[in-house]
Amino acid sequence: MDRRELLQWSAMAVAAASLADKAFAQGAPAPAPAAKFSLDAYSRNLQWCRTPQDLAKAVVDLGLGSTDLSVGGAGAHVDFAQVKTALPAFVNGLKAGGIAVRCVTLPIVDADSPGAEAALDAAASSGIGYYTWSGLTYEPGKDLQGQINALKPRVQKLAKLNEKYKIKGLYHPVAGVTNVGSSFFDILEVLQTVNPQFTGIQYDTASLLQPVREVFVSHMRLGAPYIGGMALNDAAISLDIPVYEYGPFDPGKANANAGPAGDNTGNADGDPLAFGGGGRPLPYKYRPMRVGTGMIDLIQIGRTLKEIGFNGPIETQVNWPLGGAENGADKISLPRQSVLGQLKRDRLTVEHGFFAAGWNIDIARPAFLVARDRGGAAAAPAGRGGRGGRGAAQ
Repeated sequence: MDRRELLQWSAMAVAAASLADKAFAQGAPAPAPAAKFSLDAYSRNLQWCRTPQDLAKAVVDLGLGSTDLSVGGAGAHVDFAQVKTALPAFVNGLKAGGIAVRCVTLPIVDADSPGAEAALDAAASSGIGYYTWSGLTYEPGKDLQGQINALKPRVQKLAKLNEKYKIKGLYHPVAGVTNVGSSFFDILEVLQTVNPQFTGIQYDTASLLQPVREVFVSHMRLGAPYIGGMALNDAAISLDIPVYEYGPFDPGKANANAGPAGDNTGNADGDPLAFGGGGRPLPYKYRPMRVGTGMIDLIQIGRTLKEIGFNGPIETQVNWPLGGAENGADKISLPRQSVLGQLKRDRLTVEHGFFAAGWNIDIARPAFLVARDRGGAAAAPAGRGGRGGRGAAQ
């Protein structure tokens, strides 16, 4: 580029800037800022860190600045029976290590669960804006729609407690035919009778795994007001072909129907004499996977969440073998750095996918440093502890 061209481009740039300033002065809308995003650590996978100080160090090592803290029985970071005193103490211990608690996982089913109100009171008083709960089930053999209708007043009662303590409860669906929420639309129908400001869903991408990815988009769009949190877990459904894949038609067996119906889903190589053999329906297996190695599409998830204006807490939860961390063990069979390395890999994979989807993420700098430079960790919904906002993605 010669001097004349350079002067021409400079003049054009000045003119464009002048027009932009004029439009701004006249009230023209400024470009929308990119959505912001950060992950919470899931403390159930870190229960081998027994003290607030050790847990805070592990979360810092992951490059994160906040956590979803486990509250429950043996092994949990906070003893549910002592939640009134134990939760504030643990939260303060984490805060001293630079880690915020944006969410707690509570072992309650509804408002009538023993200790439910005390737990919500303790969480809100500690400045925590979210909690997750689960465990609603169906009774087999009874009218399904009738049971869904019967759940509505139970959830409404819990929603009133949420509103009382200014804390948002997120129902976590678990896969299984008797588990409420495993089809998504059932729990959505129940929740549509309550205020989404205080009660919603922590959508689990593995429990609600969609082989047809567009179904996930439909879930998000239909349930948008109630999608309050995300558990970005991965899984795959694989066809497990046994060694004897011919079943009763195996040409090497003269008496193919001699045996009873056997296991032909891959266990013990299948039974070559099993009636039905390889023709038994659905020899598929659900396999938990590391994030980014299974069937979920992180870029599509990120784009869809941005589209619906999602601004709740997000976390990854390990369900694949990781030295006992996947089971909430208080001791692990793998080296500490190996477990933390795998968890950090999940964090970086998710951040990369969301960055590609248009979210504002500084991958080069750990989230806790960004939060520190801005004056503290991202805020959660206003609890009685005085913290405002609605989560990291704001």
